[in-house]
Amino acid sequence: MKKSIAFILPSLNAGGSERVVSTLANLLIKEYHVYIISLYKCDSFYKLDSGIKIDYCLPLYNPNPAFFTPFTNNYKLVKHLYENLKKHEIDVAIGFLPATNIYTIIACKLLKIPSIISERANPDYNPVNKFWTITRKLLYKYSNSLVVQTIGVKKFFNNYVNSEIEIINNPLNVELLEKRDISVSKENIILNVGRLDKNKNQSLLIRAFSNIEAKDWKLILVGNGDMFESYNQLIYSLGMQNQIILVGNTSDVSTYYNKSKIFAFTSNHEGFPNVIIEAMSYGLACISTDCPYGPSEIIDHGNNGILIPIGNQKALEANLLKLINDNALRETFSLNALQSIKAFSPIDIAAKWSKLINSHIDNIN
Repeated sequence: MKKSIAFILPSLNAGGSERVVSTLANLLIKEYHVYIISLYKCDSFYKLDSGIKIDYCLPLYNPNPAFFTPFTNNYKLVKHLYENLKKHEIDVAIGFLPATNIYTIIACKLLKIPSIISERANPDYNPVNKFWTITRKLLYKYSNSLVVQTIGVKKFFNNYVNSEIEIINNPLNVELLEKRDISVSKENIILNVGRLDKNKNQSLLIRAFSNIEAKDWKLILVGNGDMFESYNQLIYSLGMQNQIILVGNTSDVSTYYNKSKIFAFTSNHEGFPNVIIEAMSYGLACISTDCPYGPSEIIDHGNNGILIPIGNQKALEANLLKLINDNALRETFSLNALQSIKAFSPIDIAAKWSKLINSHIDNIN
């Protein structure tokens, strides 16, 4: 008889956590009755199997609350989450992101069912406010498992919980994998995918590319963000508008993955850089800053890609030139990337989650 599990997250909008939950839910529906409970009502941005049941706690998010509203809101969210978990007879609940994790722990304790919580960001660089910091330290130890994505994040939370912290990487996007097309001719394109913001530090990449001899190459940046106009002005000031292209957001990033040769990633810090494993799954030769956390756990320097110091433009320029001028090296990185990326297979990652979920189900039987 199938057991019932529930993923709990703030919303079903576009985002990294939402994509991971959608991927896992679609794979785990064969083994469990799967529910997704969002804190606020919204349509799912990602495609979900028809067998997955969706519910919510409150109809609307209030972006401008009165002074006491957050306290009453927290009470309402826990209350409705408790009612949803009870109504659907959930056996194991799985929270994603700090506040949702807290609600999940409280509701599960009241129902006397296991809770698994999951941290997705780099806590050193994405701090929560004082209230949630204190609450997290007090309540995380009452969860049955904490899931993180990297060794660095695990070290941060070692003193938060009593149970073993599980490292489970993000799975590759199934829909994106299905769009790989090896028949597409590769072009002289260096690709970057992600939000255009100061942390992603695409200005480093723009300046580095403008400073090397690569006349028959283009740099394409896919994504939108606060720095879009600033980067656009920088590109024009460097006279690189014919070689550096900002395409904004796109519903089909596979088009760019399929035709690019090199992927360049310049972040100052990360939770887990999904775009690197996506690029490697398309066979791109990757170069990334060795930022905390994630790139060094994906890229084996010199074997399936290149790691450079954070913010080091000279190192970026030298290694971009190396990849541009050495077809054999790009091919080696491509082949090795396709092998190493198997560790992020959606089926294998779902199996790790299933093993963890079942360990808690077995303990209550």
